[in-house]
Amino acid sequence: MWTLYMMLLPWIPLGSSAGYLINEVVLESGSSTLVVHQDHCPSSWLQQLLMASPVPVVLQPLNSATPTGHSFSQVLHVICFQNMDMDMEQLSKLLKNIRRGRSIFYVASGISKSRSHAVLQLLLWQCYRLRILNVIGLLAEDEGLFYYHYRPYPEFKVEQQLAEKRSFYVEHFPHMHRQPLIVLPDQKHPRTIIYTDKRTGSQVLAGSVGRFIRTLAWKLNATLQYPEQVKEGHILHPRELMKLVEDLHVDVPAGLVSLANPEQLPHISYPFELSHICLMIPLAQPIPIKDIYLILCNVQHLLIALAIVCIFGWLLSLHRNLSGQMPSLVDFLLNDVALRGLLGQSFGQHLQTSLYSNWIYLLLGFLGLNLSSIHDAALGTLLTHPPKHFQPRSFADVQRVPLSLVLDAADLTDSNESLALSLLPVNTSEWNHLRDKMNMSHVYFASRLKWTLLSAQQKYFPQEVFLYSMDACFIALTLMTFQLPNNSWFDEPINRLILDTRASGLFQHWVEMHFYDMAAADLISFSDPIDRQFPQVGGSLRLEDLHWIGFGYGVLVLLSLSVFCLEVVVKRLQLGRNRS
Repeated sequence: MWTLYMMLLPWIPLGSSAGYLINEVVLESGSSTLVVHQDHCPSSWLQQLLMASPVPVVLQPLNSATPTGHSFSQVLHVICFQNMDMDMEQLSKLLKNIRRGRSIFYVASGISKSRSHAVLQLLLWQCYRLRILNVIGLLAEDEGLFYYHYRPYPEFKVEQQLAEKRSFYVEHFPHMHRQPLIVLPDQKHPRTIIYTDKRTGSQVLAGSVGRFIRTLAWKLNATLQYPEQVKEGHILHPRELMKLVEDLHVDVPAGLVSLANPEQLPHISYPFELSHICLMIPLAQPIPIKDIYLILCNVQHLLIALAIVCIFGWLLSLHRNLSGQMPSLVDFLLNDVALRGLLGQSFGQHLQTSLYSNWIYLLLGFLGLNLSSIHDAALGTLLTHPPKHFQPRSFADVQRVPLSLVLDAADLTDSNESLALSLLPVNTSEWNHLRDKMNMSHVYFASRLKWTLLSAQQKYFPQEVFLYSMDACFIALTLMTFQLPNNSWFDEPINRLILDTRASGLFQHWVEMHFYDMAAADLISFSDPIDRQFPQVGGSLRLEDLHWIGFGYGVLVLLSLSVFCLEVVVKRLQLGRNRS
């Protein structure tokens, strides 16, 4: 009996040709799973489809709230209708669940042909309203001879095609017939640049993202259009951009977002850029000449030298006392012989010397020669090759120096606060202004693409002012993508164009054009925008270089005069006491 049924099944007239057409769609689309919403499917037709399908078949009721796209990939949906007994809310919910896959609407027999056409027209119109493009319709009355799809441009139109005509679904780049493609640029340099051409007076969309959007409009044969007057230089945060995209019914946002959480996956494109988010840290500057003298003449060194003078003064005074001579208090505190010996100068000996005094003079001369040689060598080395301040390269290093991290206030999250850095939240425009001016009072996060531009710019400065530290990366290998509106049929054209531009090297060419685009828009300076004054290292000796040497000599002369005056006063007091 089962054998007889199998022999007679292909001769069942109801929907047999439609089932064959569905199998053809499965093979052409490369679908891996066929999901049939079988509520209104004819049982005989459904049995034939189950047995003849070249891929696994999943049966699912119309009111199922489980999106099959979460469990299967490359899904082809077959939805049977007999009459429009669903309200618009239920229909919209069903269409949103299947929008990620390709779909076939099968209107079963049981109603008049005009009514079947009206039902199919309504279904395709609802798909047009929700921007679901990969859908075709079949009528049971056509017995698989025709299929239907709609053209969205230049206006909504349902077309009837012969079953032999391929392909079943619209091409990857639909012809928009010069209809407007509405885009909204975020103006985050250098990816998206808006400027007015001085020759034509028209606004130009440049940068790697801007050039991609222009190429997309060209491939779609569309007219690039903004939803409203775009103010040049007004930077949009990703959250603000997506809010405006939904409010202004934008087709494609001209801006990239970082893939940070799984909730973004249903609404993003193929990754457009792979980047790092690391710290821009000011380069350590050479220590000024005056600080070099302060380093060598710090308080610790002076106290050690004073202690040595006092020790040798005490030894020489003790020797004079043991030799029957009366030492004075001045000789004990500031002994002339000890001071000259410490400075590496010649000094005279007393007429009455002994073996012990000669050993003291020998030690003093040897110590003074070593100290003066070490000091001269250190001073000559530091003046010839001035050292630099501490160069931070990691988050721990940044904590040691008084540098705050400037952040966009909209990006301030718990993960940023966990960095244990001094944070300075500002608005989006101020953040970009400080970073573009390369203010050295702070550190900044920057993508590798942004750093490529800033690195090329600072080569025109007298000297480079920032470095890009891969040891202080907030995110490594982050994916930058287009976040599309909830209902968009441009995801497939965008994905295919991204793959083409990456494979052909066109993306890399656009990246290399960033500096030219910024220069054409007068957004980049070929000189230091802050006009920083850097300490000059090397070169011929100048009068300014001797300024601090002269100042030091003046201080020492005043100190020696003060000591001389003190000694004169002490002598006079001693003479006055002896007379009395």
